[in-house]
Amino acid sequence: MVNPASEPAPDETPTRSGPATDTTVIPSVRTRPTSNAGWAVASLLFFWPLAFSAFHHAFEVYPRWADGDIDGAEYASRRVRKLGQLSLWIFGALLLLAIVLYVIAVIVLIANGGEGGDWHHHMRD
Repeated sequence: MVNPASEPAPDETPTRSGPATDTTVIPSVRTRPTSNAGWAVASLLFFWPLAFSAFHHAFEVYPRWADGDIDGAEYASRRVRKLGQLSLWIFGALLLLAIVLYVIAVIVLIANGGEGGDWHHHMRD
C-alpha cells in the first residue's frame, strides 16, 4: 500500500510553465530525390553540349543519397532539371534566331531577285 504522506497534496503538484520539450532527436526522414533523367534526355535532344553535365549529375543522385549526402543528392537532382530547362531555352533561342535569319534572307532575295536584278537573269541561263 502507498503511504499517503509520501505523495504531494493536489495543490502541491508541480506544473509546467512552458511546453514539454523532448530531448530525443528524431532524424528527419527525407525521400530520395528523383534523378530527373528525363531532363537529361531533353538536354541531349535539344542542346547536346549540356547533356554531358546533366547525365553526370543524374548518375550522382543515387550514390550521394546512399552515402548519406542527402543535400548533395538534392543538389544533383536540381542541377539536372536546371540543365535540361536551360537546354530547352537555348534551343528555343537558336530556333528563333534561325527563323529571324531565314526571314531576313528571304526578304533580301525577294528584294534583289526581282525582274531587273542580276540574280534572276542568271537563273534563266
